[in-house]
Parts: sequence; structure tokens; C-alpha cells
Amino acid sequence: MSARPNQTDAPTETCRRLLLDIAKYLRVSRPADVMIEASRLYLASSHANRWYGQDTATGAAHTRQVLQHAPVPRPGQTRGEYALILIDIAQAGR
Repeated sequence: MSARPNQTDAPTETCRRLLLDIAKYLRVSRPADVMIEASRLYLASSHANRWYGQDTATGAAHTRQVLQHAPVPRPGQTRGEYALILIDIAQAGR
């Protein structure tokens, strides 16, 4: 089973940068802790909003794209393991 969601569109360059930004954060911020869905949702939104402004259409669009490409964490998966998956998704197809 692939860690990558079932999708046809590759992430845009902006989405790739956001995925890598989130992965970098996860690798240094409690990487041994379990990754949960609430963190996935929060990180997608907070990183997109930091780049494109809070409550903007652009920030919301990039949040949706990150969530489209970032898989739901598996039970027991660590933040560090999840970061590696995000890196793989961001670098795929380059």
C-alpha cells in the first residue's frame, strides 16, 4: 500500500515547497511523537497562511492542495516518519 494518496494531479511547485516546509518543521519539532490528523490539518493551514496571509483565498487554496497531497497519518506513525513521506511526495516526479 502506497503512502501517497490516490490522485492524478502532481503537486504544484508551491505545494511542494509547503510540504517540504512542513516536513522540516516535523523533523525538528517532537519527531518521535505520534502524528495525528489534527496536526496535519493545523500544519497545512498554518504554513499556507504564513506564506499567503490568514483568511485569504490564496491561503485557503494552498491549504486545500496540501491536504490533497498529504496523506492521513497512519495509527502510531511518528511525526518524523510522516515528514519523510511528505518529502517523498514533494520530490516525486521532479
